[in-house]
Amino acid sequence: MLRESGAWCRLEADGIFEVHVGWDQYIYVCTSRPSENALARARALGLLSESLDASPYAVETEAPEVQRPGDDEFWSALAWADASGRAGMLEEMYIEGASRWHPLSRKTP
Repeated sequence: MLRESGAWCRLEADGIFEVHVGWDQYIYVCTSRPSENALARARALGLLSESLDASPYAVETEAPEVQRPGDDEFWSALAWADASGRAGMLEEMYIEGASRWHPLSRKTP
């Protein structure tokens, strides 16, 4: 991950502790309380450390989207949206951040 492969990650204990490893090969450690002792210890070990207000990789999550099942009501509403010209593509999200697009056809129920 730290060899310029473009990946990054986060390790989080909600609201208490976070570690973000960025594509820039920097490691950001976030805590719920100021940690001057930790900064001093990192400097004593020869690490470049500084206090920041927030990590550039901090994520502010919104309320979760309402997800509904692909039941008969869903498919009926989708068919109506397609037939009326209000929809042309269906996005299938199977993993957060990954999706597939399906073109709709007015000929297909």
